[in-house]
Amino acid sequence: MSHQRAVTIRRLSIGSVFRLVAIGCFGSMVPFAVLMGVFALSGFHTVTWNHQPVIGLSGLLASPFIGVFVAALFTIFMGVFLSVGLWLYSKLRPVTIIIFEDLASGA
Repeated sequence: MSHQRAVTIRRLSIGSVFRLVAIGCFGSMVPFAVLMGVFALSGFHTVTWNHQPVIGLSGLLASPFIGVFVAALFTIFMGVFLSVGLWLYSKLRPVTIIIFEDLASGA
């Protein structure tokens, strides 16, 4: 059972912003890249490296590394942009976020 509560914060730490962005990017882009690798294994031109399609088993093996690379780039750029934007917004007013707490007292 969970309980909804609003929390007002003055500012988020840069580490928290980067952690949230990294979880979102890596949790979505790497599985998508692996899916494209499965399509490349089937012969589709869904994985490219140096403007050349990579198909077959090499496409399947290259796709997770490409996904990690793209997710890392997005994390770096979006983390910086979000940190600056949230820092500027925190100069105007605090941010209110909604959190869901578990009522059970777990570790």
